[in-house]
Amino acid sequence: MKKIIYFGMIMAASALASCNKYLDIQPVGTVIPSSESDFRGLITSSYLGFPAHKSYLSLRTDELLLDESSTDAARTKDIYLWNDQNPDPTTIAYPYLTFYNSIFYTNQVISTIDEKLGSNATVDQIKGEAYLMRAYAHFELLNLYSEVYSGSNAGLRGVPLSTKIDLEQRFVPATIGESYVQILADMEKGTALLTVDDQAKGVNYRFSKRAAFAMASRVHLYRGEWQEAIDAAKKSLAINDKLVDLNVAGSLLPNDFESAEMIMALEKVSVPGVRTSSFISPGLLDSYSTGDLRKGRYFQKSGGDYVSLKGGENRFNVSFRNADLYLTMAECYVRLGNTAEALKYLSALKKNRFTADAYAKETKVDAGLSTVQLLDAVLLERKRELALEGLRWYDLKRTTRPAITHSSFGRTVTLQQNDPRYVIRYPQEAINNNPDLLK
Repeated sequence: MKKIIYFGMIMAASALASCNKYLDIQPVGTVIPSSESDFRGLITSSYLGFPAHKSYLSLRTDELLLDESSTDAARTKDIYLWNDQNPDPTTIAYPYLTFYNSIFYTNQVISTIDEKLGSNATVDQIKGEAYLMRAYAHFELLNLYSEVYSGSNAGLRGVPLSTKIDLEQRFVPATIGESYVQILADMEKGTALLTVDDQAKGVNYRFSKRAAFAMASRVHLYRGEWQEAIDAAKKSLAINDKLVDLNVAGSLLPNDFESAEMIMALEKVSVPGVRTSSFISPGLLDSYSTGDLRKGRYFQKSGGDYVSLKGGENRFNVSFRNADLYLTMAECYVRLGNTAEALKYLSALKKNRFTADAYAKETKVDAGLSTVQLLDAVLLERKRELALEGLRWYDLKRTTRPAITHSSFGRTVTLQQNDPRYVIRYPQEAINNNPDLLK
């Protein structure tokens, strides 16, 4: 494993070395940054190399149907059918090493920037971003390959932690609890160092204070820490709480990097291989009620089926945006029994997503819901609002883990309720290179 990780990182760096001087690899495989621009280049490489795993996660959910006539279907059908054990050799593998390539650059920054440059606002910002990117990569690895955190399973297998440049390190998975200790520590250090409240459009793939708080809100939501998730969301929204109003002619899609509500436009959530091999599922389309403007803005008819308008180019990259935070607030408040506050945030989002008449009907219905029914309404709103942004699989995994049935190429497969496949198996190549992953 150590040799594979080392080789992958060096090759990733070497591939870009010709056009980025900060990636010039020394004969012994070390990067020698010496200026602020060098270190900015290193962290930019971490961002650029971050995997597009969330696009493939959408295939595992109830959001998509596989288009068997697509030339890309052969590479995605086993993902669609949850066949992680013995997939066809042509199947696109879920990323593993790619995360550690991204982490490698953050470790380079964290371990050397103080010695080379000391401390100033620019240096602190870069170092803060490095800590947060390292935390985010480990967090996403946990979401893919480990169980959902709870007090009773903190001792279960988490993921290997990479926090230093050590070519002799054995990458044995830490526990879930230990993994989160590292993630939370990196988040705390990184957030304290940041000097930029909100990144400008065009460079808002980078972490800012607003993005760091949004990330903290999601981490706490996934850990079932409702009040902590609320507190972090409020800090992010205090910097910018705007929502895109779809009632306004010419309004941007909410996940457009230039939209008023975009926080961090990093991850590719709809890559061509998924877009060209799938259609929108009838179940997702039917979840939008009359007067919901998103159905016409998020999807487009193609022949007898529908395709997504939310991806396909870098302008729709997304990791965090305000609507997600509004829904986090609504969910956490209802789980804490504060339905009045939950309705406040749910209503604020719906006002910007429904026609005026439909919004009036929605708010009236929502006001009459029981606590259990209101939670279901919030989770439904997450399904509709965040469709095809790579979060549906995580929401299913951390909540009800429902049964889902997919049919393709003459096979019908059901992901059973609470199926073990809600925790994705490590790619076989990763296991072959590092048997410690199974420990």
